[in-house]
Amino acid sequence: MLKRNVLLLAMSLTIALGASPARALEWSDNAMRFWWGPAFAEPGNPNNVPKYILSFTHVDGYKWGGNYLNIDLLYSASFHGDNVQGLTEVKSAGAAEVYIVYRHTLSLNKITNSKTFEVAGVLRDVGIELGTDLNTKNNAFASRKIMPVAGVSASLNVPGFLNIGVLLDKEWNTNAIVGKEVTFDVTPMFTAAWGIPVYGPLSFEGFALANLPKGKDGFGADTKTEVLLHPKAMIDLGYLWGSKGYQIGAGWEYWLNKFGNDSNAPGSLGAKQSTVFLEAALHL
Repeated sequence: MLKRNVLLLAMSLTIALGASPARALEWSDNAMRFWWGPAFAEPGNPNNVPKYILSFTHVDGYKWGGNYLNIDLLYSASFHGDNVQGLTEVKSAGAAEVYIVYRHTLSLNKITNSKTFEVAGVLRDVGIELGTDLNTKNNAFASRKIMPVAGVSASLNVPGFLNIGVLLDKEWNTNAIVGKEVTFDVTPMFTAAWGIPVYGPLSFEGFALANLPKGKDGFGADTKTEVLLHPKAMIDLGYLWGSKGYQIGAGWEYWLNKFGNDSNAPGSLGAKQSTVFLEAALHL
């Protein structure tokens, strides 16, 4: 109960931190996204799981840096084994998950009021990045993730944006299958996020990360380096009527050693994910 209350408090703080006062913002973008994929994976589940995902994303810039907030509401389709906790039949209701990512970046160029951290043609800026990942899910595992992160990021000089980061993270979670809370080791995480215009209304967007081994999991097994890739091609239909912000597109999500589970272990199930997805986005 305490862990759940802490998680709810952390979620509230995350949302509050992401909502900077409007008068302090130099720019901002809010987007609603709906995306669907047919073959998501869940550790321990032999089935491909279709998922329906509704996302809200807020990005802004202000005097000293910027904020990024993403909230995903993920719903697993019925009949595929990722069920609500306590329902064991494959045909039971699909599980629901909330996953929140918040990042705050302090721009070293803005803080120093200089271009010291700019390299012509290569680098726009370097930042100090702080944030957290939070989740809760109502399946048998019943995860309650709290993962603060801190590190540095660099904004490369490309059309649009390409940000790369080197962070340290520390995860606390719950494993309801064995009835225990799990504390993982501090570990490095390497990240990338991009949004690059290609031609006219077409853009190449996405993110990627590699999270190194984080110690033992709740079952006592060694965790492995997990790699997550999420590239997508998006077309802005608003170009047809002289506006922007009405996107449709498709992408691919690949997740190796999902949540740190060893995808090569004997009998391993659901630790490697590869699915295409379709997406529609509305920028508000």
